[in-house]
Amino acid sequence: MSDSFNHLYRDHHTWLYQWLRRRLNHAEDAADLAHDTFLRVLKKQDRLHFEQPRALLTTVAKGILINWYQRKAIEKAYLDELAQHPQYYEITPEQTAAAVEALYLIYQLLGQLSARQRQTFIWSQLEGLTQQQIADRLGVSTRTVMRDVVSVLAKCLSVME
Repeated sequence: MSDSFNHLYRDHHTWLYQWLRRRLNHAEDAADLAHDTFLRVLKKQDRLHFEQPRALLTTVAKGILINWYQRKAIEKAYLDELAQHPQYYEITPEQTAAAVEALYLIYQLLGQLSARQRQTFIWSQLEGLTQQQIADRLGVSTRTVMRDVVSVLAKCLSVME
């Protein structure tokens, strides 16, 4: 660990924690996200400049905060869906955490796909459209639809490993 990172942590950890706490209204979450922020800075310290430490920390923390809110939204949607199906109430907290993590990874993956691949995947996997229906909607061949679905499913499997 470099002296510049140690100095950054020592001088700005309390400030960052308080900045996050004001946004989250939850001490434990603020502590976790402050920790995650410094971990990300530590991992990339050789590529970062510490001339404006609070600007750096704020930028990194905002990205982490966005991811945190996205994950919370996915978790809430998952739990809301479970609440509509009481037969699933026997799911353990570990299973819930694993499901939320899987959904979040797929959510991130969908953001990296082309618009056509994303739409093809959603129509085929979530709406149950046939390859022909998707091909007609997109104005492409069924072979292209099949290739897109297979490609996205392979990417889903790779992020789940």
